[in-house]
Amino acid sequence: MTSINPTLHIVGAGAIGSLLATGAQRQHLAYQRYPRTIANSPHYARWLDNSKVPLSMQTAQANVLAKNDVLVLPLKVYQLESALSYWRPYLVHSPALVLLHNGMGGWEIAQQILGPHYPLLLATTSHGAFKQIDDKGKAFITYSGQGSTQIGAPNKGNRLSPPLSDAINLLHNALPPVSTPDNIVHALWQKLSVNMVINPLTALNHIQNKHILDSQFSDVRRALCKEFVDVANACGLVFNETKVHEHVLAVAKATGENYSSMHQDVLHGRPTEIDAINGYIVEMAKKKGIHVPVNTLMVERIKALNL
Repeated sequence: MTSINPTLHIVGAGAIGSLLATGAQRQHLAYQRYPRTIANSPHYARWLDNSKVPLSMQTAQANVLAKNDVLVLPLKVYQLESALSYWRPYLVHSPALVLLHNGMGGWEIAQQILGPHYPLLLATTSHGAFKQIDDKGKAFITYSGQGSTQIGAPNKGNRLSPPLSDAINLLHNALPPVSTPDNIVHALWQKLSVNMVINPLTALNHIQNKHILDSQFSDVRRALCKEFVDVANACGLVFNETKVHEHVLAVAKATGENYSSMHQDVLHGRPTEIDAINGYIVEMAKKKGIHVPVNTLMVERIKALNL
């Protein structure tokens, strides 16, 4: 079962998924959206040039996907198990699956549900987008900053099968640029190094990203980075403590006016991704016998906010 033109199937109604749908709309690519509720689904997007891009409000019903379709899950890690379990019956032709989330652990969840040989891509993006409500009560997204997306198949480097390469090309056509690093797992750990500093500190202190550079956070920043490097290197990756800290500062400065996703989750009383970020470091540290008291404290303090 192969359709002439592949379709992007985008699960959820989050900002990044909606941004991807907007890119597909602008490029006249076939796409379907699967929001939990229509009320949460953005009706349009404000692009970088301030143009208004309407989005299809047709709520798709899940059906068996064609082999050359692409299913994108721009969800929180804690949402993946239920989402993958729901979609599993519709993946009989093994279309490419893209996990696009903060933190770690999604790959392991997907393997448990779909098996170790499913054609899976892991991705991380630095595009900026956030959801708003207009004066008519309609949800929309604002594309707040052009970034890029890194994507790849774990443990395969750039040796990608044609279906996975085609899926990456489709994503690049919808929302460029998309690159394929030699080691996507390393790239995801690098993103983790940024999130494990910026997310909890901005959430706990109710601050914008730029304030991470303040001197009052110097000690905790460096401690988090040291713990990260100790754990990452023990897991077979290669990171330098000084460079990790410099990268965190650079991202905090570049995204200075933004509020992190964890800050927004705490502000609006939503579950956070702390288990997939600092909690993942704590979990890996336990497996390697490494003491990570500062990351452990971040997990405890964020979870205490939800009590």
